[in-house]
Amino acid sequence: MKQTVKNIWSLDKDPSIKTILIMLQHEVGPNGFMLLDESLLNIKAVRIIYPPTQRKLSAYVYSYAQREEHYGLDLEFPYLIETRADDQTISLNDLTAEDVLKKVIEHLEIRLPVSRQI
Repeated sequence: MKQTVKNIWSLDKDPSIKTILIMLQHEVGPNGFMLLDESLLNIKAVRIIYPPTQRKLSAYVYSYAQREEHYGLDLEFPYLIETRADDQTISLNDLTAEDVLKKVIEHLEIRLPVSRQI
């Protein structure tokens, strides 16, 4: 199920994941990304997509098994269901929130609002 994120605080997610989503929403706007299959994921994980690219890419962000205030990030090529992982995933660990944002925006090819572009 795809869903846009209107109210991040209403999601059944750990505060560490909500922090990432709020930061991402601040960077790309309220309609700049969607969450995918939210009910299937751990409370400390989220799968992010950017539908306008018409590519089947996703970014799986998680805070479990990471140091405090650090994240793991799986860059998925193409979107992979959790039970069918293969070597088309780049896994990164021990990233700061800023690192996650930069890599998610780059991987999903999210177009930043004109006001945020340099």
